[in-house]
Amino acid sequence: MLGFQRMQRTCARQQRGAASLLVVVVLFFILALVTAYASRNLIFEQRISANNLRATQAFEAAEAGIEFSIAALGGGRVAGNCTDTTNTANDTFRQRYLQNVDGTFGMSGPQAALRPTCMVLSTGTECSCPTAGNAPVLADQVGPVPTFQMRFDTAGIAQPGVVRVYSRGCSNVGAPCYGATPADAQAEVSVLLGLNSALATPPSAALTVRGAVDLGGGAVGVSNADVPTAGITINAGGDVTNAGNARLLGVAGTPGPDSMVANDPSLNELDGNRMFVTVFGMDKATYRSQPAAVRVACTGACGQLIADTVSANPGRVIWVDGDATIESNQVIGSPADPVLLLVRGHLTVAANLQIHGVLYLHANGGTSWSTTAGSTTINGAVVAEDGLTFVGAPTISFDPAVLRIINLTQGSLVRIPGSWRDFAAGS
Repeated sequence: MLGFQRMQRTCARQQRGAASLLVVVVLFFILALVTAYASRNLIFEQRISANNLRATQAFEAAEAGIEFSIAALGGGRVAGNCTDTTNTANDTFRQRYLQNVDGTFGMSGPQAALRPTCMVLSTGTECSCPTAGNAPVLADQVGPVPTFQMRFDTAGIAQPGVVRVYSRGCSNVGAPCYGATPADAQAEVSVLLGLNSALATPPSAALTVRGAVDLGGGAVGVSNADVPTAGITINAGGDVTNAGNARLLGVAGTPGPDSMVANDPSLNELDGNRMFVTVFGMDKATYRSQPAAVRVACTGACGQLIADTVSANPGRVIWVDGDATIESNQVIGSPADPVLLLVRGHLTVAANLQIHGVLYLHANGGTSWSTTAGSTTINGAVVAEDGLTFVGAPTISFDPAVLRIINLTQGSLVRIPGSWRDFAAGS
């Protein structure tokens, strides 16, 4: 009996703490559930954050595509990777993807299928601007690479000079996200772009001068046979002097001197800045910084530099800073592809020069135009912001067709307020 009691006490001591162990096990089990639940929420939140990141990347990439389009549509010739090139075998971004007939944008069948595309890499942007019949060519991507792809649409747009650009942004890991490839995240935005004309108000005279004109007694030739503009050869805000040997030719039946308009109050009441805004529709600082403007710095003889710049940038405004000397024979522009050339200084021509387009001369305190050798012919119009003094005998022929092309087809494309959207039409 005594041994049995001793055995019971021993067993009781051995079983002591079993309830505590059970409680601990239950608590650990509950803690494991809580930890698993917390981990699940953490993983879920990480996935939400990753999705938000990729969605934001896709949206911002789409917005970047719009800005890229605006800049590229005002640029010069581009190679297949969308970089600038002077190779005349290449066309401009605008020529590659749009047509402009009498100021109205359109697209041919092959153009409508083209999709310029860019990937935003850690080392910079890699782009592909395909030509007719080609798909974008880009390197295989590694990791999440935001990408944007653009397309243009003119369907249903009757307003001249307006086009809608669509930009599809996407983000993927390890595979392209453009074309038919599914993307982890994608967004599409669009906006209407309108042409801000490079020549808002075409001149109505072959030679327009805000101040006085000194023809220098030479055989300067100025002609305008255009009936709608009344055949005005010279329109000046001041006196026209030393015109005895000038060759002035207006519409049929109008004597040469009667084709001139001197002391025009609509001109002499302007200052230089207002004159500029009247012709171009914006101030000088805005005009020369627009995407469609190319600035050239002249420090002496720069005829070849100007000609090369015009060749590499068809349809763009050429803004020359400084006095310009044309020292080599040049043909700048053409009747079908004229040039708008602004010279901020004095112009000296010492060779044969032919310009198809508009020549705008502006300099403080008056402008001089010297033709010291060869022959100079301007087919289009000439505008001088101050007074103008001639040395030599250049020839200026008013060409309304050239002015029309510049007015309707050249300039920068800008956003039309209120046209941005990130939803499909009709939704």
